Amino acid sequence: MNTTKDIELKIHKFEGIKKIVISMKSIASLNLQKAQHLIDSIREYESQINETLKGILSYYPDINLSFAKGKKAVIVYGSDQGLCGLFNEKLANFVQTEFKEKEDFYGFIVIGKKLDDFITDNKIKTFPAPIDYGSIYSYATNLMEFLSDLYISNQINEIYLSYNQFVGIGKFKTVIKKVIPFEIKRKNIYEYPPIVDINPIEILSSSIIEYIYSNVFRAYIESFISENGVRMMNMNNASKSIEKSINKLEIEKNYFRQEEITNEIEEIISAYKVLVGEK
Repeated sequence: MNTTKDIELKIHKFEGIKKIVISMKSIASLNLQKAQHLIDSIREYESQINETLKGILSYYPDINLSFAKGKKAVIVYGSDQGLCGLFNEKLANFVQTEFKEKEDFYGFIVIGKKLDDFITDNKIKTFPAPIDYGSIYSYATNLMEFLSDLYISNQINEIYLSYNQFVGIGKFKTVIKKVIPFEIKRKNIYEYPPIVDINPIEILSSSIIEYIYSNVFRAYIESFISENGVRMMNMNNASKSIEKSINKLEIEKNYFRQEEITNEIEEIISAYKVLVGEK
């Protein structure tokens, strides 16, 4: 049977858990705010790169932009940390359904140890997912180096990205985007191209690398925002649930305390009656 002391210990444990939950919620909120400030900028940068590619191909119509089609690799962005519900599982189920049966499918490049648990096979390599905003740049750079090696060595010909795109706090939609090969609609052909000191093909090659990097980096940011949005919502729900449990225990503690006081009064009265009877 519970005693007041037992209930007080339970309340103390719940209050300790609540502090941890509030702390995790604060971290998720901070990560979300920082990354949201950047997402509009990276989207605009990606748009500018697209315009640059259109311009180069339009000024120099003789440049033939062609990509080999064939072996497909999919970069899937998940998380390293838990407490974000079905964030990883839904994404894993989605991409495996979409790509496993596709012709020339080479495999998945997995971002996140938690996501790795749900990708059952066809894994090329697993990379860690960022747990803070500041590490995204270095993670994206390392992934780009790995992609370059695979592409240059002709191990893969087509690159896709799949991630959970942020819609709102606790809400996301799964996105699949083909990065390579891509199609750029040329603008009207200009009669006089600009004078440049660099070979236009070199400019195009550099722009394509920037195009791929901006997509890879943006996917990291989109996934990071979605993950922290889901985690923040879950921590908020957990905090409310813990608060309800504490309130319930407080009521239970008061009930048992009242019983203990009643028993003490009865013992005092019984003892008094014994004493009076002896006199």
